[in-house]
Formats: sequence, C-alpha cells, structure tokens
Amino acid sequence: MAAPPLGRLVLTHLLVALFGVGSWAAVNGIWVELPVVVKDLPEGWSLPSYLSVLVALGNLGLLMVTLWRRLAPGKGERVPIQGLLLLLPPSPPSVPTGGPGPGLRVGTPGVEEEEEEESPLQESPSQAAGTPLPDPKASQLFSVRGACLLGLLAVTNALTNGVLPAVQSFSCLPYGRLAYHLAVVLGSSANPLACFLAMGILCRSLAGLCGLSLLGLLFGAYLMALAILSPCPPLVGTSTGVVLVVLSWVLCAGVFSYVKVAISSMLHGGGRPALLAAGVAIQVGSLLGAVAMFPPTSIYHVFHSGEDCVDLCGP
Repeated sequence: MAAPPLGRLVLTHLLVALFGVGSWAAVNGIWVELPVVVKDLPEGWSLPSYLSVLVALGNLGLLMVTLWRRLAPGKGERVPIQGLLLLLPPSPPSVPTGGPGPGLRVGTPGVEEEEEEESPLQESPSQAAGTPLPDPKASQLFSVRGACLLGLLAVTNALTNGVLPAVQSFSCLPYGRLAYHLAVVLGSSANPLACFLAMGILCRSLAGLCGLSLLGLLFGAYLMALAILSPCPPLVGTSTGVVLVVLSWVLCAGVFSYVKVAISSMLHGGGRPALLAAGVAIQVGSLLGAVAMFPPTSIYHVFHSGEDCVDLCGP
C-alpha cells in the first residue's frame, strides 16, 4: 500500500498533537484553579471528587466509540481513535501516557508500521505460524506478563486519576492554600519530568515497575492518612508539614507517571491491539477509582473539612 503524501502525514500528526495539548490544557487549567475556588463553591472540599468523576465519564464516551468501531468496523479509512484515547487526560495531577510511549507514536491512516520489538500482548512468530514452542511455559509466562502490565496500568491510573485526586483537598488544605497550590502545580510538573526521564532511562523489568509502584503507594498511603485525619493531620500549622505534604504529592505523581510511561512504551510493540488494550485499562481504571471515591467524599462525608478562622485542632 502506497504511503500517503507528506503533507497529509504532517497535518495528521499536527492535529493529533493539538488534540492532546488542548485536552491537557483544559483539564489542567481547571485543576490548578481549585486551590482558589474550592472553599467558595457549594461542593466545598469535595469538589475534586466531583471533577474526577466528570472527567472520567467524559473519557468514557470516547472509549465506547472506540470499542464500537473495533467490534463493528465499517468500510473506508480507519481513524486511530485508540491512539487519541491515550492522549486524553483522566484527572490531573498525574496522568501520563502521552510521554515517550503510545501517545507520541500514534498510527497514521493508511500507514502500517513495522514492529521493532515483540509485545507482551503479541504472539511470537512461531505461534503465529502454528509451530508449537519448545517450552509451553514460556508462552504462558509471556501472556501472564502482558496481563500483569495491563493490570498494573489500570491500578496506577485508578489511584492517580481517581482515588488520590479526590482527597487532595483534604490532605493539603489543613496546611493552607499555599500548600494546596504548590501540590497541584508541582505535582502536574512532575508528570512531564518523569516522561523526559523515561526517554533516557526506561525500566523494562516487571519486578522493577512493581517496586516503583510500591514506592508510589507508600507516598499515596501517607497522603490518604493525612486526608483521613483532616482537618487536624500531623504537623499542621508548621512549615515541616507543608514541605512533607507537597513533597509527597510531587514524588507520588512522578513515580506513578514514570511507571505508566514505561508500561505504555513496553506495550507499544503490540501495535493497535496493544494501544487499545492500554487505553481501555487507563480509562476503566480511572473511572473505577473516581466512582469508588465519590460516595465517601461527597455523600457519606468520611473526610472532614476545616473552617476558616476557626481552630479545630486546639487542646
């Protein structure tokens, strides 16, 4: 099949880039404003939970269109919606598949890429040819590895795009609006920095990625503990508490961002099926995390907010 003209390729990639940048600018712009408006709107400190659910539901529409096109493909040119799906931001301050993974290497209509590496989701050449592998356990281990990568991708997105953002206000606002503002802005900045790091140093070990995920989980557990103890978490009213909560948000966002970019890069070798599987894992994980945190934050009020000019943590 002949390759499309150069001008068409440039225009397609430019539109994909604008699509991703526009989505990120819109969602991140709203998220960065939360420290200013969260105390003045009716939802109060639960506002991030509402936004997490709304963003996840918005991305669910594109996911449904993608699955429909895959299950009932029509005639004519196929648009790589699954690639665009990976560019959509679930909820800041962390998402990250737009780094040196699938997000930057979206397929172009009419162009078939040669796969440079074997994907955990892809059959080996001997399997495709119908020749049995010498060791059947190798094939089983390979498929299990792919399932583990997709599961880890879904869990990390559930945490960073649903669970943790929903309680960010409860973990930061007891330390002041400045702490909340720094956590949001610096946490969002940690995402591209982690993506650039992955361009030079990419971990391809499943054990290594699981270890990094556990490290991010430790930071997340600390932030969740602060939210549960709100409005009187440890070291409230001290500069040490501010530094710890901001640093925890930045490191948590950076570690999980790196893990997601690394997994996406490893799955990219599978082509469009792997891109679709990664996109489904990202969006489903984000949606489940956001929906799971909505009742405790916005309905049952498990997490408690503070009041301005009122000391609720005194003796």
